[in-house]
Amino acid sequence: MKLTALLLAILPTLIAAECFTGGELWDRNLGPPAVNRACRALAGDYRRGQSKPKKLGQQNGQCYVFELTRIASGSDANLRRITEDECKNGMNKELFGCDRGGKSSYTNWSY
Repeated sequence: MKLTALLLAILPTLIAAECFTGGELWDRNLGPPAVNRACRALAGDYRRGQSKPKKLGQQNGQCYVFELTRIASGSDANLRRITEDECKNGMNKELFGCDRGGKSSYTNWSY
């Protein structure tokens, strides 16, 4: 019963999610530091529809591309701030949820 209540509380905020089917497999050891560096650069204020990419090369030759987009709908055209921690939370879901990365959209942000 508690699991059902938790899922019902979480699911409405998830709009869409997909894992990429092509490309290199993530190096799970290099991923978290890359997320930290990307989110340091991506944290800040965004207008509705604004997107910022961050491309990071790795020592193993892989290139990670992180992109954050503010997707709020309706009349919410004001600037909205995303913190480094909120960014890391969303990006880490892609890192650990998908072997080749992915894309998820929630109420305000697409990672």
